[in-house]
Amino acid sequence: MPALEILEIIGPADQGKSKPYLCRADDDQLYYVKGQNASSSARCREWVAGHLANAFGLPIPPFCLVKISQQLLDETPDQWKNIGTGAAFASLKQSGHQWFEFGFVDAVEDNLRKDISVFDWWVKNQDREANNTNLLWDATIASLLVIDFDSAFDPNFFPTFFLNYHLFHKDWAAVSADHVMRSDYEARLIHAKTALLDACNNLPLEWLKENRQESLDGEFTIASTKEAIDRCLNQEMLWKTE
Repeated sequence: MPALEILEIIGPADQGKSKPYLCRADDDQLYYVKGQNASSSARCREWVAGHLANAFGLPIPPFCLVKISQQLLDETPDQWKNIGTGAAFASLKQSGHQWFEFGFVDAVEDNLRKDISVFDWWVKNQDREANNTNLLWDATIASLLVIDFDSAFDPNFFPTFFLNYHLFHKDWAAVSADHVMRSDYEARLIHAKTALLDACNNLPLEWLKENRQESLDGEFTIASTKEAIDRCLNQEMLWKTE
């Protein structure tokens, strides 16, 4: 069960396609929360990919499960009630960070750009483009944070689209052309893969139940997710672009 309970729903976020809600939890911290305003598949993907990203070493905001009560929802304005009740995904709000714009790309450290591109390729996440970066940036300390993995493990992942439009597609190309870097990344991905079991074992049962009721095209499945990340065990499959 979620350890934290949401006490206040402040309102929808200003940016981001998924439109999470800014909320205050009973630890007095602010979180961006995705409840039933996001599909159960999106929440499952966010949770699993977040665990893998942590294990891989990407800088991401701390995240957790939270609970939204019926009592709180009853007191919430009608236009915000789509957040729903029960378990929700929560990402800790980061002070000092703003939405990352395309013009900041060259300010990002080279190895971090490569890391993000390889990780997104691995988890089949092509939802990181110039007009929707899903990154946060603190220019005063040159700090980048990676957010929003709710499109990971995309059954309609299109390699050509990624290779042309991912924010760091040039960095992915540099890695894929270098067999030494490829080998280093393969080892890191294999290590990160160990986080899958814990992530899947801790998925809220209500999410999985809702997920089975969604359309097959959008359904999250542990089997297809495992198949996607197992590509790191096969060099040919991992770097295959067709």
